[in-house]
Amino acid sequence: MRAFGLGERITIEKVVFVEIFLLTAFLLAFGWYFNREDPLFIKSKYDLINLLVVALSLYYGYSGAIVLISLLSAGYFFFYQPFPLNDFLQNLLFALVPSEFRYIWNKKIKLAIVDKTYAEQMAESYRRQLFSLKLEYDLLEKQSALSPYSVRNILERFNVPSSKAFMELISDFFGVMSAELYKYENGKLISLEKLGSGIKVDEEDPLIQEALELNRSFYIPPKDILRKTMNEELNFIALAVAESYAGKFLLAIKDMDFLNINEEALSYITILLEYYGDSIAFETSGFSCTKFCDREFELQAYRMQSLKERFGIDSFVVVFQYPTERREEVVKLKSMVKGLDRVCINEDKVFVLLPITPKEGVERFIERIRKDMDFLKVKDIKPIKEFCDVY
Repeated sequence: MRAFGLGERITIEKVVFVEIFLLTAFLLAFGWYFNREDPLFIKSKYDLINLLVVALSLYYGYSGAIVLISLLSAGYFFFYQPFPLNDFLQNLLFALVPSEFRYIWNKKIKLAIVDKTYAEQMAESYRRQLFSLKLEYDLLEKQSALSPYSVRNILERFNVPSSKAFMELISDFFGVMSAELYKYENGKLISLEKLGSGIKVDEEDPLIQEALELNRSFYIPPKDILRKTMNEELNFIALAVAESYAGKFLLAIKDMDFLNINEEALSYITILLEYYGDSIAFETSGFSCTKFCDREFELQAYRMQSLKERFGIDSFVVVFQYPTERREEVVKLKSMVKGLDRVCINEDKVFVLLPITPKEGVERFIERIRKDMDFLKVKDIKPIKEFCDVY
């Protein structure tokens, strides 16, 4: 049965029935012993029975209220003549209102429990996703650490900004045996350096034109190389295009180690080609930022200052001060920064260049470093141009 159309099914449990029966019997016995004329106290100044009705209705809800009202009705019928209808209706009202309140309150509790369960499930889902993301990051970091290529190691060997040095690097690190480096000026490709027999490219080749227009590097997959060489002579197997501050450069590769014909190797070569172009522009610009930082720091400062002037992209330098006796610990900072960041250590100061980083990112970087090196004191935070002007 549904109570009053409110949708809650009333189940009269044995325990509820027994408890209410005993309480009502006790009330009747108590009233009969002390006041036989009014055993249910409905004629007293304070209708105590209503307090009992409210309390039991709040505690048991509709099921308890109906049992209680039924028992009280029986008591009214046997002890009072005529039947006290007004008191019965009053008791019924006092039973229904608290029961309704309990019903609504229970609904809210159930909704809160559902929300809590959902929140716990979502938290567990996010926890699993975070764990999965961390695992993927660790695997990626491990793969990067075990990779045969390292941009930083390659750039450390690029001490002389020349096309010959560039060709020697791609030969040593990527097994390139035959290639030619071009500079693209005024719609023409100008040869700068050859490796091995070199390679003569056709400026009208659609692939060459597409690569130059879109600044797109690409390679021909090994399976396609084998198929093409059986039918025709293959002019090149990979093209790398890089836009730098010294202009646009194109590297055409004709022959290289078979294992290095992949996306990763080509990406490293493209980065190195861009670095080569920036190095040429840097050397001819006469740019100088500090008197005590190495060439790699100066070159990155030049690149970031150029980005700021051309596109308004922010880069900052954080100046830390440290106790001189802890210099050996400060040197470890170089291994804690990310790929594009540069570190310069002076007698009692450390300069950390954070390329393409907003002010909020600088603050997060400082928090991360201070967790491991709390002895570092932030002396200054300067935009790249102001830093070069001051230091």
